[in-house]
Amino acid sequence: MHRSWFLALTIVLATMATLFPVGIGVVMAQLEANRREADQLSVFADAALNRAEVVMSQAVGAIQDMEALRDEPCSPSQLVELRRITYTYRHIQDAGVYGGGHRLCSALLGPVQARQLPLPPPDWRTPDGYDFWFDLANPFNAPRRAILMGRNGNHVSLDPQVFVDVVDRDSRMLAVVHTDAGRIFATTQGANAARLQRAYADHAYGAGGGARHEDDAAVVLRRSRTMPVAVVVLAPRAALLANWRALLVGGLVVGLAAGVPLGILVWRRATRRFSLEGELRGAVRRHEMVVHYQPIVALSDNRCVGVEALVRWRRNGRLVRPNLFIPMAENAGLLQQITDQVLEIVLTELATLLRRHPSFYVSINVGTEDLKSRRFLGVLTARLRGTGIRPEQIRIEATERGFLEPDVARETIQAFRDAGHPVYIDDFGTGYSSLSYLQSFKVDALKIDKSFVDTIGQEAASSTVAPHIIAMARSLGLEVVAEGIEDSAQAEFLRQQGVDYGQGWLFGRPVPAVELAQYLAKTAPQAA
Repeated sequence: MHRSWFLALTIVLATMATLFPVGIGVVMAQLEANRREADQLSVFADAALNRAEVVMSQAVGAIQDMEALRDEPCSPSQLVELRRITYTYRHIQDAGVYGGGHRLCSALLGPVQARQLPLPPPDWRTPDGYDFWFDLANPFNAPRRAILMGRNGNHVSLDPQVFVDVVDRDSRMLAVVHTDAGRIFATTQGANAARLQRAYADHAYGAGGGARHEDDAAVVLRRSRTMPVAVVVLAPRAALLANWRALLVGGLVVGLAAGVPLGILVWRRATRRFSLEGELRGAVRRHEMVVHYQPIVALSDNRCVGVEALVRWRRNGRLVRPNLFIPMAENAGLLQQITDQVLEIVLTELATLLRRHPSFYVSINVGTEDLKSRRFLGVLTARLRGTGIRPEQIRIEATERGFLEPDVARETIQAFRDAGHPVYIDDFGTGYSSLSYLQSFKVDALKIDKSFVDTIGQEAASSTVAPHIIAMARSLGLEVVAEGIEDSAQAEFLRQQGVDYGQGWLFGRPVPAVELAQYLAKTAPQAA
């Protein structure tokens, strides 16, 4: 279908719409706008409440773990356990001990009794003994404020922003409230805290949790059934009005389509065909995906030992960012087809290279669905048969999101390893329960996420994460690959820390197979 045809159809439909009463379209648009507004606000509020509950439950879990410790407070052995607890819980920034109105020690600060770091009286204490400090200065003199939650002399530190870190493409304001204290302690950037506090007070004792309309905004309140937290979402009327105007046109088209079923079918087919997802479906169906390869080098001697295969989509002559189309492909059920096509391209483009250099390997990213079954393993085994390529030359990279069903994923990962394919954990440290699943999963290597490598040499709280990951990997006998290395100082630091391999623009950007061959020719005999 050509765009000119699509434009002509649009003009015809717009002309036909004039035959229908404008009022019908206005009413339909208003009803649809109200429905979408309520649905969107409810979904957003549910997601925000879920995030707040997860953060609060992790804080409670961390404190309970600390209370179970039997080590002497602030002893070296306890500090090790505090670091373990801090790393285990994704949303915890720090874990420590307090008493006598002072901080005594923590995972990040270490023993600080001598520094006499004061701790004011708590802002709120719950009947079961939990202390809350809702707005504390950062001990590192950073501009961000901190929340402390403690009990029996043990505390955890939280960044208020983790409570409201929910993706929102609209101009909605979000606040998290401690319902016992009746106080807002976290808001989204630029939100009007006083306005949200008033909205909470006005709606706190109302029935239900649906969207309520004020003169200039819609408000949704959600209370947790298990924890003393609630979320308030406020959508300004200006944003809703813009949405209504857009839906007005759609309402008129729907009014026309009610009398012309064929028109509605053509309209939907046309809009679907020209949507980004529709284009992606067509690209996958036509096998238009391409693969670029990024070198992976041994940090000990900068020898290229393998590459990571990265899928690319060229749309209208330009590459679409993977972080845009990969989630879309996953939601549309296309990711398994794309993975199969990546394997096909890799074996076509690099078969000769892999046969000539048996120690050289290619790592392929596997999605969540292919960790729930052995489907891709069957495809991989069949394609490798008779190629002369060793199983260990095709390695599997899986993100932590793929381990949300741990029992199934554990069996699939072991099946890959039994077949001779090493398994790597990609973007390690950005998932949900890294430490807990590493204790039960058997893998071959960890890939440190670029976000942690970026903090090397900077005075950031997260700059200590990479060394912790390296030490943990060593204790588990795993190899380590650091992603996103961009300068020699990072590479040298990681080399000294005992990291085995590196990947990043310092060594080479992702390139097509032809450019990879040129790169390997220049670095020979390292690639051998």
